[in-house]
Amino acid sequence: MAESGSDTIRVTDVVDAIEGVDAGTVHEALDPVTDGDRVTPEAVAAAVSDTSKLLATAETRVELAEGALADAREAAEPVADLPVVETRLDEFARRLSAVESRVADAEPPRATPTDSSSVYGLAVELRDVATTAQGIIGTADDLSLDIEQFQSWLGRPSRRYDDLSEDTDLVAEATEDLAAVVGTLPDGTADPAATWADATMRARVLSVLVDDLRAEYHDLREFAKRTGDPFDAGLVEDVDAVTDRVADVESALDRPAEPEWRDRFGEELAGFSDEISAFAPPIEWGAVDECLERHRPETNGGPDHAADSSETGSPVG
Repeated sequence: MAESGSDTIRVTDVVDAIEGVDAGTVHEALDPVTDGDRVTPEAVAAAVSDTSKLLATAETRVELAEGALADAREAAEPVADLPVVETRLDEFARRLSAVESRVADAEPPRATPTDSSSVYGLAVELRDVATTAQGIIGTADDLSLDIEQFQSWLGRPSRRYDDLSEDTDLVAEATEDLAAVVGTLPDGTADPAATWADATMRARVLSVLVDDLRAEYHDLREFAKRTGDPFDAGLVEDVDAVTDRVADVESALDRPAEPEWRDRFGEELAGFSDEISAFAPPIEWGAVDECLERHRPETNGGPDHAADSSETGSPVG
């Protein structure tokens, strides 16, 4: 690397040579390839080496995730065709494929900088590759942790039943919250039509989630049959209870609905109904939440939707 007969390049020369970028940004990008106030071949080589090591770490973390998924598939083999298991394995495989593609596309730069412009380009590329590698490491580690938790779920019947019970409780709590809102209609809100439309959408979501709970219950019962694990048959009583309660709330919503409310929100409700009907168990609750948020109306003087959802822990706000 040489410029003006020197084997180093001054940082100030790089700053002067790079147009359209403020000096602070250039200095920050050059920091890994500088020694004092100059860019040196040794500093460049060390930065390239550090970036290569970071990429190697990323590759190792992805390989660990690959191994974890292979182990999970083996552990799940007797029940791998059950939807409650199959969808989880498929999602892990999708996430693994995505992070494998990212690590395959990442490699450290190999060009040797010869002037101020190429030095800056190299520094920016090294920074970007390092950022990519760190992102891959985080993604792969998260995937490995999720697979580890899934393996715990596979091997512990109590964990499976506790998870279903917790989800059932969430839906039950959300149903009672919604029932309280429905009880204010038609005169207890500033905009009863919007409140009714929002509640109607939330009730539809609850119905979809109840279907998901029931499907998971049947899958877990079959899971226990195949593996010889004990089964908590009492779970169905809670699922039945919340199913009936959701049906009650849906019926209650029909009573106060005025024709003008249906005229005002009918199109949006129809669009929401079409979209939500596409969900079938096993359901990703976050996706249901996104669907609801895209369609639900603003309710004047009503609760903040985002706050509702975060406080209840449920996608039915």
